[in-house]
Amino acid sequence: MHNIKFSESHTGKEHHQLTIAKEPSDEAKCANDIHSKLNLTRHNEIIKVTSGSEVQELLTAQKYAGCSFSIAGGRHAMGGQQFLCDGILLDTRGLNKVVDFCPVRGLLTAQSGMLWGDLVFHLGELNKKHNSDWSIVQKPTGADDISLGGSLASNIHGRVLGRRPFIADIERFTAILADGNRITVSRSKNEELFRLAIGGYGMFCFVEDVTIRLTKSSKLQRKVELTNSKDLIGRFAELQSAGARYGDFQFCIDASNDSFLNNGILSAYFPVQDDTTDNTSDIKLSENNWRELLRLAHVDKAKAFTTYSNHYQRTDGQIYSSQTFQLSLYVPDYHESIDTERVESQNRSSHVKASEMITELYVPRSKLHEFLQSAKIALKRQCADVIYGTVRLIEKDTESFLAWAKEDYACVIFNLHIDHNQLSILRAKHSFRTLIEIAHELNGSYYLTYHRYATKEQLLAAYPQFPSFIQKKIDYDPHGKFRSTWFNQMCLTVQAD
Repeated sequence: MHNIKFSESHTGKEHHQLTIAKEPSDEAKCANDIHSKLNLTRHNEIIKVTSGSEVQELLTAQKYAGCSFSIAGGRHAMGGQQFLCDGILLDTRGLNKVVDFCPVRGLLTAQSGMLWGDLVFHLGELNKKHNSDWSIVQKPTGADDISLGGSLASNIHGRVLGRRPFIADIERFTAILADGNRITVSRSKNEELFRLAIGGYGMFCFVEDVTIRLTKSSKLQRKVELTNSKDLIGRFAELQSAGARYGDFQFCIDASNDSFLNNGILSAYFPVQDDTTDNTSDIKLSENNWRELLRLAHVDKAKAFTTYSNHYQRTDGQIYSSQTFQLSLYVPDYHESIDTERVESQNRSSHVKASEMITELYVPRSKLHEFLQSAKIALKRQCADVIYGTVRLIEKDTESFLAWAKEDYACVIFNLHIDHNQLSILRAKHSFRTLIEIAHELNGSYYLTYHRYATKEQLLAAYPQFPSFIQKKIDYDPHGKFRSTWFNQMCLTVQAD
């Protein structure tokens, strides 16, 4: 494997997850992630691109010879995959047009900067225009302002049952290589790049547009029940056998209660007759409702879970359209009011910034209950502050090079509260490493780019192909045109003694 050299500008100046730095002076050149807000990064330039031709010109321009580029869309990623200190940030949100739609085959091509909420809206308009009836298969849960290109780079998944990650929904994409050449990439054309770029975290090419496979629309009925982690996998299997197409489980976050990480709300969605009337308007959480739930999750977890579970149980039997039911309300900057309340309630003289960080662990489904029981003990011992958590299922991915879904896994997501100070961040690092270790002991794994806290041993145990991934990166991009904070850190981790 080639050695990758790093200058100080690529390793020492990022406002990364172990450093609390002063705000950079030039705000116009700074970018941060939306959720954790722990990746404040100063770029030499931020360029809003509106066409693939512009990207080709930038990659080949003499002005940018020797420069490296990172790529950002919705800016939800938390591991630094879209930022690069002293690099050039390509902002893709201007690439937001539908390129093509095939109502016969159920294929939609959109530019890579299009956000999922906009894509769902445009697909609805196209269905009306062409008298067709298509829906997306899956999208990231919890937020709609995540880009299509970022979803490809991360190989996302949603709460669809019996389905592999996003790679299964991708027909092809248009790539612009580091040398500026534009090519079509699919399972039959440039197949290796197809496997590398999907789940390659933006390191192999710039994705100009993506063609995704759609599914026939249907009406879906939500079924809600309270269950526990011991019975969960069996219930998922029974519901799926009965026809459920989507489902997830949201567990109790109250560490003072025996039900912590054990009891929870299981929701499943079943197809019903197409002429069934939607009835979701009366029982829906508003933005204010969500803000209150998030506040309670910080100050009264027992009440938060009771309130949330009561709401979900009231929605049992509701009817949704598959065209829109995966859309989610993301409350922006909700932590500001929570932080203000903490200052007032604790008589603090200064404002303490805080946010949530996410980690996602994977375990064989038969080991889910055992994992959650071990996680319960560890998180309580470490006094970790769990704000939200969910369990979903995923099918084995046999296509992507850096596959995270190596088996038919249960996926467990934790949102932990983090104060923006060194001690709190170090505690989060310890908690996330502990969870990775518990998953590893059960033949599980973890998701790479929610954070950069895994040890070298954990990284290589979960992704033994990572050194080969680095070598493939060098083969496709020998001059390092595409770089990121995340990739630089992972290379340093692999090379560490």
